[in-house]
Amino acid sequence: MKPQLSPDEAHLNDLWRETFGQPMPLIGAPDIARRILRQHGVSPDDLNRQAPGPMPPRASARGDTANQK
Repeated sequence: MKPQLSPDEAHLNDLWRETFGQPMPLIGAPDIARRILRQHGVSPDDLNRQAPGPMPPRASARGDTANQK
């Protein structure tokens, strides 16, 4: 079964794949994954970059948001 990754873990997994060419083996230990990636040359800016969150509601042509009537 494939575990559900948080946005932070998904970001670290992407960095791990770029660095090591394989999936991150440390699910649930983001501090350890960051330390290992940092030791292998991943910049702090890349490590701390937040994964994109949910998009805000889009405005309609009238200026209303999707949640307002």
